Amino acid sequence: MKRTILAVMLSTLSLSLMADDYQYLTVAQSSTETSIALASIQKITFETAAGNVVVTTTEGEVRFPISEMEKMFFSNSTTSIQSLPQKSESLRMQRGQLKVNGKGFLRIYASNGSLQRMANVEGETTISLDNLPKGTYIVNLGDQTIKIQK
Repeated sequence: MKRTILAVMLSTLSLSLMADDYQYLTVAQSSTETSIALASIQKITFETAAGNVVVTTTEGEVRFPISEMEKMFFSNSTTSIQSLPQKSESLRMQRGQLKVNGKGFLRIYASNGSLQRMANVEGETTISLDNLPKGTYIVNLGDQTIKIQK
């Protein structure tokens, strides 16, 4: 009995030590995975009436419909960037600016999966990317997702 209790205590201790190594919260939905840097997360709440998980970050709020979530987990690395189009009907890069035509919540992610910027857009909008460093970014608006180079 003492050995069993000792084994449980040691495994609990090792799991809590391993938890400190995680750097991202990853949410898997039906066709996508989103990773958010733990350092930017302020709180996680549930909107029961709307059926959403809300992750509040230093940049704003990200909502995930519970009905579309497959799993939520902590990870040491972000999800990989799959082959994505360079432009869509609603999103395109033009002369260093992001051109948006649509309505909804726009999210810009760095290649490591960290959320860089969020905006609620409506209609035709131009988003300046001047304050983001050069690199690869993933831009999402509703069901439209593109990969851009800055």
